[in-house]
Amino acid sequence: MSDLQSKIVTQDLLERSASQPIYLSSIEVVGGETFSNSFFKKLLSPLTDNSDYTLEQLLKQVDLSHKRLMKTDIFQKVDVSFHSDYVKQLPKVESYNREPSIPTKVVFDLSTLSLNAGEGFLNLNSDDILSVNLNYLNNNFLQNAEIVNLGVNYNPYKPNQHLISNGKISINLPNPSFKLISDFHNTNSNNQVWQQSSEHTSGLFSGLMYTAESKKLQTMLGLGVAKRTLHDIDDGASDDLKFFGGEFLKKSIVHQIRYKDLKFLNEITNNFPINGFTLDISNEVSTNDVQGPVASSSTSSASEPFLKSALSTNIFQSFFNNKITTHFSFDLGGIFAKSASSSSTSVHTSDRFYLGGFNSFRGFTKNSLNQDGGYQFYKLSATVYSQLPTFLYKPHHLIRLEDGHGFEANPLRLYATGNIGSVTNDGLKLNAYGDANVATSAGFGLRYFNTWANFDVGYYIANRLNDDNVAGIKDGFQFSVSIGGSNRVI
Repeated sequence: MSDLQSKIVTQDLLERSASQPIYLSSIEVVGGETFSNSFFKKLLSPLTDNSDYTLEQLLKQVDLSHKRLMKTDIFQKVDVSFHSDYVKQLPKVESYNREPSIPTKVVFDLSTLSLNAGEGFLNLNSDDILSVNLNYLNNNFLQNAEIVNLGVNYNPYKPNQHLISNGKISINLPNPSFKLISDFHNTNSNNQVWQQSSEHTSGLFSGLMYTAESKKLQTMLGLGVAKRTLHDIDDGASDDLKFFGGEFLKKSIVHQIRYKDLKFLNEITNNFPINGFTLDISNEVSTNDVQGPVASSSTSSASEPFLKSALSTNIFQSFFNNKITTHFSFDLGGIFAKSASSSSTSVHTSDRFYLGGFNSFRGFTKNSLNQDGGYQFYKLSATVYSQLPTFLYKPHHLIRLEDGHGFEANPLRLYATGNIGSVTNDGLKLNAYGDANVATSAGFGLRYFNTWANFDVGYYIANRLNDDNVAGIKDGFQFSVSIGGSNRVI
């Protein structure tokens, strides 16, 4: 018996007689007035398809409807109760039951999440002087729990100017475990500092997403198309980059799997994982076709299909009542094509792997481990977070963010971290000292975890193990600050 059934079974109606048949006289929904009737009719169909039940059958169908409502991800809470419907008369039909049916009303009491939310952030870090993030979320776009998410990221300052806009719509199918997803994006970026070019990209992805009942496992399969245009290419750029000048159309079949099982320090803010792991696997089969008048004169290798695969995992473990938390991460990826090599033009520069930058590989400037991009990469990181001594810092406990366990809602932590990684076209080597592309970095710092106002400041040193080249190395202090606001609570 499910948790929901065990709660219902103690109510008055069910205590009267577990053997007496039940006649479902009506279904009442309290809350959710902004949703259409067809929305509830679809989700409550396990109940509405019949009216005569045994107790066991009714509990099973109510449980199924309850799960469907929760899977829409728009209800914070769904309570169910049974009530004897004394004013309802049984229909005058011939019955073979030994006892008369109990007229019963089922009531679903819904507590909805915020259906409309807007938020904005100002971000500063060692790579970008200033960037602005604006997001809008509508959880009930057409009154059927369609989720629409619109976002803009804008950085007007050199050297990493960019304007990124994106939108996503999610539509529930009759079984809300399955959703239709459409995702579009449009990007303009100045890559002169690290790639000696600028790029414009616009694309669309459509597919089917499945979320398991536990919400830990999620998988997605779909089709994508993107048009990429490299322009303002510097005369000193590599021939490989110049080949991709102009327009290229990418067509892809994409499959992604994600498993997430994390426990957070505070169960309300959910901003600092203390135990558990995540696993992400991504695969795509793609082609790049030349567009425009140069298409007829381009080599056929540009449209050769290739497979791109990537794996990412994060592991968290805490000790001494969460005073010490360790975080290990491992990322690995490869591109496989018939002519995939350092001199190949089968894979667009935007599809290759890159490492370097504050959010990628600290101690190096943006994408500087291999500015031409690579067909293989790996990155291994280890970080230890430590709670500050109470004589230096004592956390404040906000009543509205108290999760019942007394843990910090927005923790402040000292940390020490180390990274090792490589981006190459010559195959990954198990022996780091045999890989001319391998790089390392280490650092320590102070980080504050807060959804709306956070910072991270640290000191880093970096090195290329088997190469004296110091290009891209960025030793010293690095920082990140983000300040935001929203009309939602957390």
